[in-house]
Amino acid sequence: MKRQSTSQSAFFNLRVLIGLFVFLSGVFLALLSFGFFSSAKAQSPKTGNANARAVAVAGALTPVVAKSFNGDVRNLRPVRAKQDERDWEERLILPPLPVGPESKTAQLPPTIPAGPMPTPIQNFEGVARLDVVTGGQAGTGFPPDTNGEVGLNHYILAVNAAYAIYDKATGTQVAAFTENSLFSGGPTGTLCDTDSFGDPVVVYDQLANRWILTNFAFVSFPGPGPFYQCFAVSQTSDPVAGGWFLYAVRIDQGAVPEGTLPDYGKFGHWNDGCLYMGANAFGAASGSIFASFSKNDMYNGLPLTGAVGIINSSSHLFPTNLLGTQPGQMPPPGTPNYFVRNASTTTYEVRTFTPGPNCGAGGTMSAATTVSHVSGPPPNNAPQPNDPGLLHNLDSLGTRIMQKVQYRKIGGAESLWVVNTVRTPAALIGPLWAQLDVTGGTIAATPVQQGVHAPDNTLWRWMGSIAADKDGNVAIGYSTSNGVVPNFPSIAYAGRLATDPPNTLPQTETQLIAGGGSQLFDCGGAPCHRWGDYSSMSVDPTDDCTFWYTNEYYPNQTEGDPPRSNWHTRIGSFKFPDCGQGGPTPTPTATPTPTSTPAARPTPTARPRPTPRPRP
Repeated sequence: MKRQSTSQSAFFNLRVLIGLFVFLSGVFLALLSFGFFSSAKAQSPKTGNANARAVAVAGALTPVVAKSFNGDVRNLRPVRAKQDERDWEERLILPPLPVGPESKTAQLPPTIPAGPMPTPIQNFEGVARLDVVTGGQAGTGFPPDTNGEVGLNHYILAVNAAYAIYDKATGTQVAAFTENSLFSGGPTGTLCDTDSFGDPVVVYDQLANRWILTNFAFVSFPGPGPFYQCFAVSQTSDPVAGGWFLYAVRIDQGAVPEGTLPDYGKFGHWNDGCLYMGANAFGAASGSIFASFSKNDMYNGLPLTGAVGIINSSSHLFPTNLLGTQPGQMPPPGTPNYFVRNASTTTYEVRTFTPGPNCGAGGTMSAATTVSHVSGPPPNNAPQPNDPGLLHNLDSLGTRIMQKVQYRKIGGAESLWVVNTVRTPAALIGPLWAQLDVTGGTIAATPVQQGVHAPDNTLWRWMGSIAADKDGNVAIGYSTSNGVVPNFPSIAYAGRLATDPPNTLPQTETQLIAGGGSQLFDCGGAPCHRWGDYSSMSVDPTDDCTFWYTNEYYPNQTEGDPPRSNWHTRIGSFKFPDCGQGGPTPTPTATPTPTSTPAARPTPTARPRPTPRPRP
């Protein structure tokens, strides 16, 4: 009765509200008709969910004719690297990671130490920023983007902006040269010869015993382009004297608008004949770039067939890299490549990319499958000794997936191994690692196992890279630091045996090398927080057991102070002693299924950036 006796004043207010609603609806529809809300910078939650369901098609790239360097890389013509402190990356803005619902996953079991990780077999210096290589100074700025792979006889290391080749048996550096020196050896006649800009990745194809070195090239950003991805492909198994095919592929063409930077490119090779790429799009378009390239064309010096597409999705969509050397370790024929990203603080997104003919036009990126994971809050930056006020604390790179996403098949079980950095309950940071089940092409909604590696409340751990050997034993390498001497930024690794309790890393931490200095200089006109951008764990194809890892550090404080500002890199190997000895077959137990965890809604943000300015 009371609700029916509404006053005249209330009735008038109701009419005003209705009129206001009609007016605002009209404004909204008008703006919508002009595409005002079409940009990824202003996505609604509904649009974000639609993006997860979206399917995208890759368009053809213009075939690229191979150029050749047919000599010994020790005789390359010197071409200086383009000096770059990468301050332009500070202007690229990443969206904050959407916060997923509070994780209801059952408490993971505590890790009970089972013993130390194996000690290093090899442990030798990589290149430092001020080292002289063919073409001049090896390092061009900060961070080095330390990256590498192991082959039958060599280890190849990449930094911004040089490559170095080592005899893996002795650790002796055989050759080292700038990116520009390598590509001008063709020459390609493009910016790859003179304006290579780093973000390097080394891929070793153990199925063909070939090497692929890749980095991007452009004049400046922001800028109109063109933006190239440069590929050097070994003509033989010998990366020193066997010659290289050189390809300069313009990425901002076709499906990717001109003027779009393909930043933070990551790569993985597959047993379907394709090399896959994922990158962050900035500039003329934003979202995630995906691409495929024909390895057959690359290995035979043929005009390169490829395809590229872009999806309106948040950044860091990484392709999967194949581990294993035997037919029984390969994905079943017809299995598409998997692309993974960390979608929220409690979920991954996994997509499949089915390529077109010869890895060319018509390839299809699937809708996303949501896979839950334990709560991984965004990490803090890492402190370091001798840094009052934390003015130079080190960038953890947020919660992005780290390179590489690794595929490993053992028996009939197919897994993707992933790692990213999160904030621990004690407000430190540590690697969140997971084994995702993709057996038979079905992407399971929960990981086989997962965990946050935080064996103590003393050290910050970040910049992880993960891999599994042929028995399913796992190793994770990472940086460590805290604000107290002698815990300078150092390089360490931990792991698990396939027979260890699920969700644990009980093979305890071992140092590859202890750092002796902190990074206490400026870059880009402000305190330099940049660290790593990524590190690299790989598995030796000769035994499919020995892990190889590389990362950065400072051997002493002089190197970490101005004016030297001289980062160093380290390369090491180790092996679980029982690998390959016919030990018991692992029987993975899936993590308890959490209560329903819907895909988190993306947060409307400004344009993404790959390396956010760290916050104290």
